[in-house]
Amino acid sequence: MNNYESFYEQLMEYANNMHIIDTHEHLNPHKNYIGDEPDVIRDYFSHYITSDLQSAGMSTLEIDKIYDTGAGLIERFSLLEPWLDQVKNTSYFRSLEISAEKIHDVNEISRNTIEELNERFKKVASKDDYGRYIMKDLCNIEVSINDNWADDMRASTTELFVPAWQPVAFLNYNDNEAVANMRDPQLEIEKMTLKEYCEYYRQYFLKQKSDGAKALKFPVAYWRSLYFEDVCYDEAVKIFDKTKKTSDFFPKKLQDYIMHFILQTAMDNEMAVQIHTGIQEGMGHNLEDSNPMLLGNLFKKYPKLVFDLFHTGYPYERELTVLVKYHANVYVDFCWSHLISPFAAKNAFYEMLDVIPYTKIFGFGGDYVFFDGVVGHLTLAKQNVCTVLSQKVTNKECGIELAKNVLQAVFYDNAKRVFNL
Repeated sequence: MNNYESFYEQLMEYANNMHIIDTHEHLNPHKNYIGDEPDVIRDYFSHYITSDLQSAGMSTLEIDKIYDTGAGLIERFSLLEPWLDQVKNTSYFRSLEISAEKIHDVNEISRNTIEELNERFKKVASKDDYGRYIMKDLCNIEVSINDNWADDMRASTTELFVPAWQPVAFLNYNDNEAVANMRDPQLEIEKMTLKEYCEYYRQYFLKQKSDGAKALKFPVAYWRSLYFEDVCYDEAVKIFDKTKKTSDFFPKKLQDYIMHFILQTAMDNEMAVQIHTGIQEGMGHNLEDSNPMLLGNLFKKYPKLVFDLFHTGYPYERELTVLVKYHANVYVDFCWSHLISPFAAKNAFYEMLDVIPYTKIFGFGGDYVFFDGVVGHLTLAKQNVCTVLSQKVTNKECGIELAKNVLQAVFYDNAKRVFNL
């Protein structure tokens, strides 16, 4: 065994025996599977891999058909198979096969194995403690910060999860039904002034914090730019008074004003914010809207507010790294990143260790909507982090004890400290 292999073995053993804090999930805290009953196609092919399938040419109509559990499993897999064959090279698919092997002892996902995999998945996912088995027994995750798109923070707090809350329903009041579900139904905006609306938000925020919210989550790069300009109060009032009488979305300048109020409130109350940066899940988004460079004015204006920037900003990893270096209140989060591209994640992690304090890196967030996915993603994350640290020790860039300290920090200590878990 050469030096690199020895260091990798030591670090992987350390990683496999330590507790993990998972900085981001989208899991249902009260249900083990997505559909009305456990179905491996419905779960495994519900998230991320669908983007690869659509990129290969599979239509949304065909994807809907594979979810129809009224049809036979082999019939549905036959619709999936020609497209699946084209994406078996991707890390999204690789992660699914890792999960299938580690959880269900099925070493590939294919026509020959799908029935056995489905039966094993159904058997275990039907058990009440399945979520605990995945998160605690297999992953050794102490707690996950979970954004389950819900407004009830108490119901979202469990043995496995503490909630992140999306305040986007206040940022853009006249939005779709999904956002409306995260808003207080008693709110009557048409009867309010802007000052009253902002105060209502502040009180609602305090309630959410009291009920257990550990962070604010902003996925806004999916529908608008991350640049939030300063808008004066008088201008915002005029826009608010006009818009509240219609069913129109809040115009960008009004959103900008409200976002600044939300961030000021978060800073005043020591609540960290988590912001989606970089690649958006799905098809046809405006990537340029998600560049973390667009957030620079916020980092300066709110210097005591913790900004947790998601997904390493991929493909803007270097820009994000410099932002983390420039601003003491800005952190980088590898949630989703090991899954997007293990190669890119390793390169980013290696370079970040050259540039920024390791105390500003959050090493893992599964970012999945189904439990099994977390296992595959965490496996990739451990492999990536241990690979990079082993290379650095082999190259005499750091010692093995510092490497273990880094491992402990990025997978546990940093998140524990910053989010007060």
